[in-house]
Formats: sequence, C-alpha cells, structure tokens
Amino acid sequence: MNVQKKYNHPVNFNLILVLLTAIVCKPVSGGWLEAVVPVRAAPSLELTDTEGGVHLLSALDDRVVLVSFWTTWCPPCIEEMPLLVRLHNDLSQSGLTILAVNVQENKRKVKQIASRLKLNFPVLLDPKRVAGNAWGVSLFPTSFLVDTHGLIRYKAIGPIQWDSEETKSVIKAMLNQRKAASSGVLP
Repeated sequence: MNVQKKYNHPVNFNLILVLLTAIVCKPVSGGWLEAVVPVRAAPSLELTDTEGGVHLLSALDDRVVLVSFWTTWCPPCIEEMPLLVRLHNDLSQSGLTILAVNVQENKRKVKQIASRLKLNFPVLLDPKRVAGNAWGVSLFPTSFLVDTHGLIRYKAIGPIQWDSEETKSVIKAMLNQRKAASSGVLP
C-alpha cells in the first residue's frame, strides 16, 4: 500500500518575503577586523589597474595600505565599496592608500562597475587569481591592512563598517605609528 501524506500548512508568503528582504537587504556587517598574529610580511603585489597603470605594493612603503579583494558578483563586496570610498575621503591625506583588487573578472566589466560605484582609489585586476592565491583569499570580500614596513597587521573577512569610528581608530593608530617612525620618535 502506497501511502502519501499531504501537508497542508498555510504559508504566510508575506512573512517569507519580509525575512528574505531582511537577509538580502541588511546593512553591511558580519565581517570582523582582527589582528594578525604573528605579524607576517605581505606577499608581493604587482597588478595593473583598469586604466593600464601598474601598481606595486612595495612602492607604497611610506603609507598604510588597505588591500581589499573583491568581485562584482559579490553583493557584500558591492555594498562595502561606498564605505571604502568614505574611508578614502577621510584618511587618504593622512597616509592611507586603498587598493581594490578585483579577482578573475574582465577589465570592461570591472571598469563599468567601478565607474558606477564612483571608486576614487585604484582598482586593480587579478584576472588569473595569482594575487588572490598568494594572499590566501578564499572568501569575498577579504581585506588586509599593511603597515609601512610591508607587514600585515590586520585582516578582515567579510564586509565591515570601514567608516566606523572603531575601525578608523585602528587605522589612525597605524597612521600615527607611521608619523612617529618618520619623525624618529618611537611609538
């Protein structure tokens, strides 16, 4: 005897819609900024930007560098970009450089999205994932804060509030160490 049970549970589609909207449209968060222990040297980074210019991490040894690995198909990456723009606007004059490294996508698409998002910092291309692999990136977005000695001090996995006071205080502390080192005063 083949007995089939039928479940007639009323489904509240409005509730499902509200829950899905909350999941998809929630503000950028969920990631975290953590100190890298032990501190390690950043892998080399030499990539071309969307305009054809070459960028070397080693050429930025007088700056604190935020290297953010992202893709255009990653909603948290796209949501995080305006926060990086605000962070750049607030701290680039103080010695922070942001490098947005797009992984495995074509130049035309990346350039179009970067333009739409009004990115005001270099957008680098890693079409074969060489840099992404060297830096150990497995999730997007993943970001690294590199000090003036080329050492990775912090790592962020997932989207974070880059323009929050808490995050900016970490970056400002790194920038203050940079200033103290350049003036010959030990922090």
